[in-house]
Amino acid sequence: MAQQRGWLLDVEVEKLLPLVNSAGGSRLPILGQLDPWADTVLDRRDLPPLEADVDRLEAVADDAVQRELVAAMRKLLMNWHTEPDLMLHCYGD
Repeated sequence: MAQQRGWLLDVEVEKLLPLVNSAGGSRLPILGQLDPWADTVLDRRDLPPLEADVDRLEAVADDAVQRELVAAMRKLLMNWHTEPDLMLHCYGD
C-alpha cells in the first residue's frame, strides 16, 4: 500500500551515493549526513533542507537513471507535503 500511495522509494546505496557525492557529498545538510549502513528517521523539520539537497542532486544528474531517481525523490517529497504527519525512514544496508 505504501508503494501505491507514493510513500516508498527503494534505492540501492550504490545508485544514490555517486549522485550525492557529485552534488556535494558531506556538505549536503541531509543526504550528505546519512550513514548508508545505519537507519535514520526524518521528520517534517527536515523537509526544507532535504528539498534543497534534491535540488542539488537534480543539478548534477547526468544520465537517465540519475534523473529518474531525482524525479522519484521529488514525488516522495510532494507526497510528504500533502501528508505532513508522515516520517521518512531511511534504512541502511
